[in-house]
Amino acid sequence: MISAYDLARQTLVILLPEIFLILTATAMMTISAFVKLPRRAWCATAAVALGVALLVLLDLGSQTPDIYSAVAINDSFSFYGRFLFLLSGLAMVALAHNQVDDSRAAEFFGALLFIDAGAMLVAASNELIFLFVGLELVSIPTYLLLYLSRRTKATQEAATKYFFLSIFSSGLLLFGFAYLYGLTGVTNLKALAFLADKVAGVPQPQIALIAIVFVMAGLGFRVAAVPFHFYAPDVYQGSPTILAALLSWVPKAVGFMALLRTITAVVSTGGANGALGHRAVLLAWLVSAITMTLGNTVALSQDNLKRLFAYSSIAHAGYLMIGIAVAFQNRLNDGGMYYGAEAIFFYLTAYALMTLGAFGVIVMLSTPERPVETVEDLAGLSQTHPASALAMAVCLFSLAGIPGLAGFFGKYQLIAAAFSATSGDDTNLFWWLSIIAVLNSAAGAYYYLRIVVTMYMRTPTADAITAHPPWPSALCVGLCAALTVFLGVYPTPVNVRTKLAAEASIDLPEPIDAVTLTVAPANR
Repeated sequence: MISAYDLARQTLVILLPEIFLILTATAMMTISAFVKLPRRAWCATAAVALGVALLVLLDLGSQTPDIYSAVAINDSFSFYGRFLFLLSGLAMVALAHNQVDDSRAAEFFGALLFIDAGAMLVAASNELIFLFVGLELVSIPTYLLLYLSRRTKATQEAATKYFFLSIFSSGLLLFGFAYLYGLTGVTNLKALAFLADKVAGVPQPQIALIAIVFVMAGLGFRVAAVPFHFYAPDVYQGSPTILAALLSWVPKAVGFMALLRTITAVVSTGGANGALGHRAVLLAWLVSAITMTLGNTVALSQDNLKRLFAYSSIAHAGYLMIGIAVAFQNRLNDGGMYYGAEAIFFYLTAYALMTLGAFGVIVMLSTPERPVETVEDLAGLSQTHPASALAMAVCLFSLAGIPGLAGFFGKYQLIAAAFSATSGDDTNLFWWLSIIAVLNSAAGAYYYLRIVVTMYMRTPTADAITAHPPWPSALCVGLCAALTVFLGVYPTPVNVRTKLAAEASIDLPEPIDAVTLTVAPANR
């Protein structure tokens, strides 16, 4: 039996990347009160901290604690999520290097490090309370960033809306977590799934259904899924573009990883062969179909770029919810959780590249004197900034799902996962969900192609964009566009890792210590 000391030591070693980022961010915010340094110094410090954390993460392969007692684990799921967040964190730092003044730079880049550390904690979490701490470590610095960047009326309104709605969603999530705990009397996620699968199934399906509804509601806010999507357009439009980019990616990835860690693992292992599984599939089906349809439909009429990408983000949350619906479908078709998780992991990777690349073009071409706010502001971009226009076109084509790009392969995997789940009573549901996804992709292509047409078929306006893209932003955007093409042509390197991460999401080995997992007395 593993001792408490050894378990604590292993946990601290596993969390070294997050601990380093948190300590660096704390030091930055503390030192800035006494020492005035230029923005580039704080930016470089944040970039170095992320680089060091990445190297530490790559060196943690041998750390394998007992998953039934550890609060944080170092499985393939954890590694892939943390690796993805560190790389996207470096991209965010590159895009934000000139987006804040010197007086607020330390707090800005420190908050970015806190957000990245919180996202990584969610990916590594194996315990309900610890996972909630990670989610809050993402949310609280986000409030700071929304208030910090500029004190305009629109920014204050966006920050206030995000703050109050985020607090409300956290309450819903905690309520759902309480019911998840009530199922078996344990908070360890792997132990909860093991008990549901091997010991008692889902002992009280009514409690499990309440948990599913409230956890999906709480995390639905973070991923901007209907009916918790309504804040996104106003918050995106009222925020600086760099923060709109952050909101479009980090909360969405964190939300879906939290869903895979919590309710999908428990329900797919313990109850998808009964009424509970069918109800969970139906709930995810409805959320997915309505979210992608509403997002794409409303985006068709948008001219403001940030509002357009906000509704686009809502639509992509709908696509990703296909993977959650498939993940609930396990016992009716062996491998449902595996296929759903694998598709979600790949699509999150593709989405990070194409959405950060598209926002990156807007960020690096905007200036206080000439902000890029509407589709018309990009008129003739191919003539004034051909490289930027090409990168933007690649990212938009990928978002639209054009073959040969990462976005197409991501949607293909989600739809293929839905077809893999077409068995039993839910066969027609997944057939229709696949059809709805294809039709929405076709509709969504219109507003993406409208931007491309504006860039390539229109002549520059009198106040055409004249900003010279700084090299950190240009490098980030170029890498995003290049990797979008590379993964569309040769997705094997990412596929190998997503398969391992999907296997880890359903891995429930026999307990290795002397402690026998048992159901809480109230639920026997």
